[in-house]
Amino acid sequence: MSGLTLVVPYDRSPAGQRGLETAFRIARSEKNSTVHPVYVVVVDRRMPLDVDLPEQAEQGEHCLAEAERLARQYKLSAQGEILQARDAGHAIVDEALELSADAIVIGIRRSGREGMALNLGKTSEYILRHAPCEVVVVRDGGAGDGR
Repeated sequence: MSGLTLVVPYDRSPAGQRGLETAFRIARSEKNSTVHPVYVVVVDRRMPLDVDLPEQAEQGEHCLAEAERLARQYKLSAQGEILQARDAGHAIVDEALELSADAIVIGIRRSGREGMALNLGKTSEYILRHAPCEVVVVRDGGAGDGR
């Protein structure tokens, strides 16, 4: 029996960290699961899509190396990828389609506005609307969440 395939956008933010940790916990509970951290380099529309962006690529490499270190702590492996796209949400959904993912695990940050529990943002909202699979939403542990 094959395990789960989980796609996780990761950018080193506290919300991204929570999403990645949650994906590893889910993967650890299901044998033969695979976690695919993705770092998306968003390319301005005024530039060609395949433009060389060494600074952003280096940032992505650092993120994926960190994800791999965390995977080893969970005794798992991570198969990370840097994606270059016009829109992060689109790229993440396309990656989930390509991998036939069982779920996309996204971390979102706590809203800073009074009365608002979540701050979905454009990327998370796109993923929730267009994902070809389940979406697991994890809120970061900002102040006031009772932890």
